Formats: sequence, structure tokens, C-alpha cells
Amino acid sequence: MEVIRLTTKKQLKKFINMADSLYVDDAFYVPYMKKDLLKTLQKLVIEEKTYTALAVVRNGIYIARILFTIDASKQKNLERCGFFSHFECINEQSVANLLLNEMAKILKEQCVNYVEGTYFPFDQDNRRGIQITGFEDEPMILTSYNKPYYQMLLESNGFHKDFDTVSYKMSIDTYDLKRIETMSNKLMRRFNLYIAPADFSRLDREIDDVHAVIESATNDIIFDTAPTRDDLVRIVAGWKSFLWPDFIFICRRKEDDKPVGILMSVPNFYTVFRKMKGKSNIFALIKALYYKKRIRSVRTILQYVIPEYQNCGVNFALYHSFYLTCQKHGISYVEAGTIMENNEASRFNVEKAGGKLNKVFRIYGREL
Repeated sequence: MEVIRLTTKKQLKKFINMADSLYVDDAFYVPYMKKDLLKTLQKLVIEEKTYTALAVVRNGIYIARILFTIDASKQKNLERCGFFSHFECINEQSVANLLLNEMAKILKEQCVNYVEGTYFPFDQDNRRGIQITGFEDEPMILTSYNKPYYQMLLESNGFHKDFDTVSYKMSIDTYDLKRIETMSNKLMRRFNLYIAPADFSRLDREIDDVHAVIESATNDIIFDTAPTRDDLVRIVAGWKSFLWPDFIFICRRKEDDKPVGILMSVPNFYTVFRKMKGKSNIFALIKALYYKKRIRSVRTILQYVIPEYQNCGVNFALYHSFYLTCQKHGISYVEAGTIMENNEASRFNVEKAGGKLNKVFRIYGREL
């Protein structure tokens, strides 16, 4: 058994395929689109050399892997911090130790004294974390999914909790439409507000309004700077295939159309990706078109209200509009999050809308 540093396209293909064998009997496993991931890894690992990929090999078979990079950390106030992702490992502590200790050694040689993860690759602000609880529920788009024993592997290697994020599940079946509609309508009349889905024919205006709400509502608990308008443009461009306009709601004042709140949800395309099995050939694309119309779960990813309208029920009304759209599309399962564990206001709003805590995701850190 040995740990190797990956430097060739052939090795990166094995790096990608390693997860398929690990999750071969797991009905919830969602493979990456392999061609896209290989192209990205080739650029970052082989050409630019900004990321390092390691694998543990035994009898010619990859049994563990990890990808990591060095960047500044706003949260830790460090100019040089290690960030790891794509961590996968069989359930053997000695294998995990070999892999993680080699990563630590390489980082220390480059004057890095702290490493944390898992993060979404190529974006340290997009926290994913190791899934700790909630394995009975299907993974949702843009969230983590991993083996339950990963918590033990990391903690036994000296990693500790940096922070948790949480998600909530909501049942459409228990939604009291008549009662909540009455309450929502009273709220809209009282504050002279209205809620409408995003209008993609006026995309520039919608992006401006979403950015204004997020920038005003961002706080220290979230501990991220608000995304710039350019960031939102890139997000919309990258997610265009996954965004359904009638799952994005903007609440505005009637007198001047000022945006005061937003709620954005994304259909769970993981159910489609699972059917595609990491392939992007013509047969996989036909499957995607077929199963796209059969998505029955949605994840709420953004929920913001500007300070002067917080604690007034605007979140409540936004969720009401969202639930109506879910009923229209036959959505039976909703997951909201992820939310920072100490963001009590956001958690309260989700719980008030009927959310039940179901998953915890943990960012782990380790001093080197």
C-alpha cells in the first residue's frame, strides 16, 4: 500500500472512477459528470498545478483519494490555508491516515499550518462539509453526500469541528393551505407588498434586485461578504440549466417596486444525474430530458429579507408562494439549507414554515 501524487490523465481517470466502486451498492450515490470533471482536474492539477491530487493504491487499486489547494481564509484570517475536497476512502483508519498525513506533509512543506474541508472544489466560499446526520434522506443538489464513517476517519486523524451547517426537510402533505393563505394575504395588505416569480425576460433587473437584497441582509453570522453583481451573473450563467424561474420569488413594495425579500429554490437534479451515471453521451442526455420532467424534490438555497422588513412575516409569505408552486409541479419533498448552525433567525424562519431538522454538515479543521 502506498500514497501517490497524481500527474497524468490516466491517473486522474482512476481518481474519478474510484468513487463508483466505493458506492457501488448505494442507491443515493450521485456520480460527477466524468468528462467535465476530468477536463477540470487536468487543467488544475496537471496544467496549472494549483491543486494537488493524491491517491492510496493497494494491489493496483485506488482505495482512497483527496484533492487540495492553498488559498487565503477569510474565516481563519490566514493568508495561506489548505482546503481539501473530493475526499473518499474505504473504511480503514490506516488508509485514511496514510492519505491525510501525506496531504499534511505537503502543505507544511509549503508553509501552511492549517487545513480544513470538505469544501466544494474550486470555490472555498461554497461550504459543503462532511455529512454527519440525515443519511435516510436522499442527497439534494449542491450538497454533500458521503459514507457515514467519514466522521470517524477524520476525527481519529486529529481533525476537529470548525463549524456545522444544517438543513431542514418540509412536507407538502402537512401544509395547511387555507389557513396560511389567509395569514399571508393579510401580511401583504398590511405592508403593501406583493410577491412574484423571477422574470427571466428582465434578467438584468432581477439580478440587480436579488443582489440588493442579499447585500443588505448579509450579516456577521453568515460571515461571508455578499456576492458581487458579477458573481451573481456567473452563478446564473453556470446554473441556467438548473434554475426554474417560478421557483425564484422576489417580494417587492407596491409603491416603488423596491425588493425587500427573496427566496430561491433549485429542483433536485441529482435525481437526474443519478440516472445518467456520470455519462454525457446521447443516451444519457435522452435520460436527462425524460427524468427532468419527473423531479419531485426541491432544495431552497437562498432566503433573505432586508433589515427593515425582518421579523414581519415576509419569509412566511415567501414560503407560502413557494409551497403553491410546489403543489403546481407535483413536488412532494422540500429541503431548506444549508444554514449556519448559529444563524438563529434563518433557522427560526424555516422552522416556522414547517421545517424539521434533518441533516448536519461539518467543516473539519486540523492544525499542522
